[in-house]
Amino acid sequence: MTQISIVQLYPAELGITGDRGNVRTLEERLRARGIESTTTLVGVGERLPDDVDIVVIGNGPLSALRGVHADFLARADELRALIADDRALFAVGGSAEMLGERIDLTDGDSVTGLGVMPYRVARTRDRRVGYITVRTQDAAVVGFEDHASEWTLTDEAAAYGTVVAGRGSYARGTARGEFVRHRNAVTGNVQGPVLPLNPALADVLVGAVATRRGLELPAAAASSFDEYAKGARDAIERFIHDKGFKTIQL
Repeated sequence: MTQISIVQLYPAELGITGDRGNVRTLEERLRARGIESTTTLVGVGERLPDDVDIVVIGNGPLSALRGVHADFLARADELRALIADDRALFAVGGSAEMLGERIDLTDGDSVTGLGVMPYRVARTRDRRVGYITVRTQDAAVVGFEDHASEWTLTDEAAAYGTVVAGRGSYARGTARGEFVRHRNAVTGNVQGPVLPLNPALADVLVGAVATRRGLELPAAAASSFDEYAKGARDAIERFIHDKGFKTIQL
């Protein structure tokens, strides 16, 4: 029986916004199709399994990013090779920023990124906090953004979503954009965690794994998971229309 390998990288340091929920959602979406999975938690100094299908990396403050920085940089070539091999990667918040070229800080300092995703990041004093809705070509996404950063894409073709409500991470023409996709690697600032709220986005990653593995992907069996996700999405949509969106000045 085919078994899909999921890795959560730095779960202790970069997992402060319910990021384990993103992993659990991938496990559930695979299970709903009759596909088994195994999840490995990989920390600083630990090796990734030999045959990884999906890497999930969560969010953390700058102090946590500095704590894993050297180890993360040492994995750059390995992660670049995984992406080039069309394996899936999903990263949010601080880890997503670290996957870019660099993070420019408000004090004039900068943090070197891995350079495996096509953008650079500038931290700002304008903190964007609130619910967000995004339209991608594959799924409509809702969630929560809480970040003080502006991304600049170095490959405009990697822009993956347009912001419908909220602020997003980068400019996309005259609109705002959120999520970047490079091959089967998807990054962004939508938290919550985001995949439990958006099974369709989780299915993008599951579908990428199935395509690479040459698996036939049956429709997901209906479950209470979908009902909970729909209820939460509907509540967020109502809140956005009733309350609007605000930012916090730092």
